[in-house]
Amino acid sequence: MAVRLQFLTQHPDEIALAMRYWAMDEEGAFLERVAELVPFRDVIQSGQIARQVREYCLAFDENQCCYLCDGPIRVSGRADAKKIFQKSSFPCESCEDELRRQKAEKQALEQAEISKRLAYKNERNASATLCYGELSDEAVILLLALDALLGQKLASGTFTISDCDDLSPIGGKLFIDRLLQEGVLLDDPIAAKPGTYFIKEGELWWYISGIQYFLPPDADLGRGPAALRHLEEHVFTDSEALTDLWLDYALADVMRYFDDQCDVYQHELEDDAVEKVRAILRHALRTYSIAELWSLVWMAIKHAASVANMRYFNRAKAAASIPNKIRQLVEQADKKEGIKHSWNRPDHHVAGSLGMVFLSLFGIDENVPGKAVIEMFGRMGRQAEATGSQHMQSLAQSFLQCALEAPDSWKAIGLLAEKIRSGMATDEAILEFLLEQKRAEIPVS
Repeated sequence: MAVRLQFLTQHPDEIALAMRYWAMDEEGAFLERVAELVPFRDVIQSGQIARQVREYCLAFDENQCCYLCDGPIRVSGRADAKKIFQKSSFPCESCEDELRRQKAEKQALEQAEISKRLAYKNERNASATLCYGELSDEAVILLLALDALLGQKLASGTFTISDCDDLSPIGGKLFIDRLLQEGVLLDDPIAAKPGTYFIKEGELWWYISGIQYFLPPDADLGRGPAALRHLEEHVFTDSEALTDLWLDYALADVMRYFDDQCDVYQHELEDDAVEKVRAILRHALRTYSIAELWSLVWMAIKHAASVANMRYFNRAKAAASIPNKIRQLVEQADKKEGIKHSWNRPDHHVAGSLGMVFLSLFGIDENVPGKAVIEMFGRMGRQAEATGSQHMQSLAQSFLQCALEAPDSWKAIGLLAEKIRSGMATDEAILEFLLEQKRAEIPVS
């Protein structure tokens, strides 16, 4: 018998049943069919015999050995037994118990390390503050969009990436990542879903879907709707940042339509082809509107669908031709009188809260040409530069007048130079100098 039995009973009938069940010849064929072993007591169905035999004995197949320790492999039924000797693809029971113990020990150590790192992260993030008045133009726009979308969750709670699905036509991850990179948003380890954080190659990793994000409080105003209201007073001056954010949003809007149309016409593009499309469309958005590029994308995808079944063509080749077709259509539009058609926004295709913020702040949507958008942001930047220049001119005149009226003008200049050497910007140094003179109400001497 190639199967060694370890009996759990001393009853002769039960021992006999187990031996009959496992008995085999030299070639490994079983001597009796299972159907011949019934009835046995209350067991009248052959399918129940194996379970009954397992109650009477433990069976170890001598034709199998553990791949770790070469020990015997326990089998539960005839189907598990082998006719020729081989190493098992799974461990024996003792090795499996040891592996399970080692795994539990490793998990306990990893959990302890995770807890240690999360405690540090939580302490650091919980004490973080921002100055809402000094946030970048890009951050303010995105926070206003999140405020419109999330409400109280942004003002004083936490939120997940899935809560931001309607931030833009393609979801929120792209824009949430921008806020994370600036340090405007942080994650709250305590509020995270269990199992979100894990150790990989000695580093702390996480599953994005389980993370809970939050907006740190303003250093002076704290958290809450009242603090967020101050974002509405922000003056936008960074034309480059505004343009970049608009192009990212507009591209997301066009690519959402592109993806939908590819699904409709069953086109599957390689990743590098999609990146080509993105590059072409992002550049085109500097001239044309989102709605105009929707129509151009539709023409390119429709053309690919029409040639897919032509001779010497197939669906894969047709899909691969889409980037070049889009480029050709853009070039034709540049040479002639632009794009002749523009599409309306599909019913299921939302602009997202970010699109609504662009509309409310700047009056731009899918129908405004990209050239007009960029020109508008450029004017805002030039106006800010002019205002800043006037402010600097006024400060400089005030300082020169104060210095000239002082008994010791050279000392006034020295005080200003000392402030600049300490690391202050020129305008900050002049402003502090003037404030000091005003508080003292005496001339420099």
